[in-house]
Amino acid sequence: MIRPRKAGVVASFEFLSTVRRVGYLVATFGMPVFVILYGGFIAGLGAFVNKRVEARASRPRVVAVVDEGGAIGLVSRIEEPAVELPPEVREAIERARSMNPRAPALAVGRIVFTPAAAEDEAKEALADGRIDAYYVLGSDYLQTGAVRFVQRETGFGDRVQAGSAFASLVRRRLLEGKVEEEILERVKQPVVRTERLMMDESGAIKPYSRLGKAAATLVPIVFTIMLFVSLMISAGYLVQGTALEKENRVVEVLLASADPDEILLGKLVGLGSAALLQVAVWLGLLILAGVLFAGALAAAGVSLPWAAAGLAVPYFLATYALLGSLMLGTGSLGGTMRESQQWSMLWTMLVALPVMFLGIMIPDPNGPVARALTWFPFSSGITVLLRLALEPEGVRWWEIAGSLALLAASTWFGIRFGARLFRIGLLLGGSRPRLREILRQARLG
Repeated sequence: MIRPRKAGVVASFEFLSTVRRVGYLVATFGMPVFVILYGGFIAGLGAFVNKRVEARASRPRVVAVVDEGGAIGLVSRIEEPAVELPPEVREAIERARSMNPRAPALAVGRIVFTPAAAEDEAKEALADGRIDAYYVLGSDYLQTGAVRFVQRETGFGDRVQAGSAFASLVRRRLLEGKVEEEILERVKQPVVRTERLMMDESGAIKPYSRLGKAAATLVPIVFTIMLFVSLMISAGYLVQGTALEKENRVVEVLLASADPDEILLGKLVGLGSAALLQVAVWLGLLILAGVLFAGALAAAGVSLPWAAAGLAVPYFLATYALLGSLMLGTGSLGGTMRESQQWSMLWTMLVALPVMFLGIMIPDPNGPVARALTWFPFSSGITVLLRLALEPEGVRWWEIAGSLALLAASTWFGIRFGARLFRIGLLLGGSRPRLREILRQARLG
């Protein structure tokens, strides 16, 4: 008969000793702070680099053109953008600036092309610093398409990137006066804006964004890894604590005041509460980030996995109880920390199955692999939450109810089996039990 007071004392001790650990505090609060600081560093670095680029782009680069055969007929200075941005990049920049008008524009620089009568004249101007580079179109350019590009030897950051602008200039000059202005503009820039749409499984057409798709995939991965890491940390504390207590003979003192079932229950509840606190902190920060950046996420086509977040607690608690009880039971059979971890490795590998199959489940979250792992108790929690985060419309209600029921039943059997093993491990002390003895004493019937 389990005495709640005894189990409560063990649970309180385990909870307080866990939340005071430096490793726990770093994982719970340090990891989110690190992510925030890292994001701020990347944003700051991007702003710094953009300012440097803007400063450099404020002065147009001057490039002379020596047209020996008169192929393009350049007679005056013409200014071109240094880089022709792809439509998707332009759209992403426009969306970012619409959400944050204070965001700096992407500096792409300008190129000023000026005619030169001969290559000697261009060489002299380059040597004097009056131009930054020059092109030479030979007299046979129209037949060969070959050009020469000359610039001063400088650092990589100071090199003239004029290829895109020069190609645009040549196309326009070759066609100018030969085709209509509208056709000329389309030859120069065939695609100005692309509206990307996607048909979902129901046949509905909705907007599609590659950047949004990448972000929408990254969020579930982070969410899944977060839950897996929390499970491994909390279950690892269970095994470490029990192994240390056996090595230091503390378990003999515990057995003098509480029976093995009370110790097992207390450890599960105490460390489970610490793990739940950790998940609550991470989920709270996730929700806060979702609220603060709701506009930016919506514009990018990213939706936070609210359904997965809502079911995270029951799945997490059931998986933790199943994993923790079995790891405690098998870990208690080891005489040292290393042996305890080796005994518990099997359960860790089973829970890690969804992480191992991420490469298969992410592109096909409702495929045969994902559905099979949904009905395997050790992997069902993380698998269902990942599927809900990726494509919630593909997860049927009976899959959630059935996997939860199966997980709950497995947890009940796991706790009973783990309790028997835990009792054997504690009562046998440092001796190593034989397999026949373990099976005989751990029989559930």
